[in-house]
Amino acid sequence: MTEEKARPRVVIADDHPEMVARAATLLREEFDVVATAHNGTEALECIRSLDPDIVLLDLYMPGMSGLEVIRTLRTSGIRSMAVIMTGYNDSDLASAAIVAGAMAFVTKAQLIDDLLPAMRAAVQGTIFVSPSTTAKGS
Repeated sequence: MTEEKARPRVVIADDHPEMVARAATLLREEFDVVATAHNGTEALECIRSLDPDIVLLDLYMPGMSGLEVIRTLRTSGIRSMAVIMTGYNDSDLASAAIVAGAMAFVTKAQLIDDLLPAMRAAVQGTIFVSPSTTAKGS
């Protein structure tokens, strides 16, 4: 009998329910979505109680941004890897996210193509930025 490898556990946080649903659909074949949140404060509550492997965070959410959530995770010693998703295709934002501690930066326009590679990179401990962001250079 072969031993099945545990799937990475994910919390998704975005203030748009349709984006949460879209991301969950894209992830369901390789990842276990254990919770969803609609703002940064809810995301932190989920992360603290569920200890997911990865947190998929919208960059801009009410109450607490994705970057603020990441900074809180890092100062709290929480081990969850963070992936930022945003509607803004901006290399400066991507750099800020990586500096804050995100493992990946994905533009929502490229979510279908880039989300799974970004999440896989996070699991492996490597940095991923949507190629359209790095190619844009702005």
